Amino acid sequence: MALVDMGSGAGSSRRKAHSPQTKHDADNYGLKREDANERRGAGWWVSLRRRGHRIVRLFKDSVYGCDEAAYEAARAYRDSIIEAIPPATNHEQAVLLRKNNQSGISGVRRIETREGDAWQATLMTNDGQKRENFTVSKFGELAAKSMAIAQRRKWLAALPVTHLAYAQHAAEVAHEHFADDLIPVSDVMPETHLTADEIEARIQAINDQFDKARPKRLRVRVKYYHGSRLSVFVSDAGKPAKRKLVQINTRRLEKRDVLTEAKAKVEAAVAEFYDHDTAKWFMDAHGNALLAEDGFHVREGFNVLVMVEAAKDLRST
Repeated sequence: MALVDMGSGAGSSRRKAHSPQTKHDADNYGLKREDANERRGAGWWVSLRRRGHRIVRLFKDSVYGCDEAAYEAARAYRDSIIEAIPPATNHEQAVLLRKNNQSGISGVRRIETREGDAWQATLMTNDGQKRENFTVSKFGELAAKSMAIAQRRKWLAALPVTHLAYAQHAAEVAHEHFADDLIPVSDVMPETHLTADEIEARIQAINDQFDKARPKRLRVRVKYYHGSRLSVFVSDAGKPAKRKLVQINTRRLEKRDVLTEAKAKVEAAVAEFYDHDTAKWFMDAHGNALLAEDGFHVREGFNVLVMVEAAKDLRST
């Protein structure tokens, strides 16, 4: 198992979109690489919009071990989202009410024309915008409004239902998983196949699933910060993280005794966060060497991150 130096940078990625076409394919849709900078380490961003919800999540190389593993996790997360939440259909979009709507019905409004006041029906289609007026003076207030509603309902019923997925990969997933959802809306009143609460619940369930599946890690930092105290810090680097910080008074101890106590503190903290097998594995694979009397530099210390998952295979052999 490789040891990761927390001060090292991540390598550059080979999966950068080079054209408008490639960014919409299965390898790149909704994914963006971010190299290490002064704010955070390198990783892969997932950025999607579904039914008015913006879904953004960063998969760091330092969490998943490398660029490749972070990319695979980001891609799996993206696929989970787009397979759980279908894009809105053109029918659903057609019945959404705008903020300035006063009639209570999308695509139907009262207007002033040269012929006098009228109720107007409109609908945007692939062939352009349809529009028809029904004058109040000719039909009466209630009849003109009813005729406008009926006309829009007629147009809407004749409009083929499609998902509003413009990216190639998103359209392919929508066609594969949600073809049965392509049904006309029942009327011209606002409605949707998924409520906002249902969408949020699906996103939260996926987030919980990926939080739980984050690779187990172990961060250990040992360093002198004061003349007579050795700081020993251990964390599982989780979300939220478990942390333990202890100070060893070195004033009356020989270096060998200080390091022996430091080893005991590290092993106990790892066992508390994980288990005794993991603690023994870490000490045998890394801890004993890092805290060896002839290898530990008092003023430099060390700050390392280890991926714990690989320890399972090592402990079983």
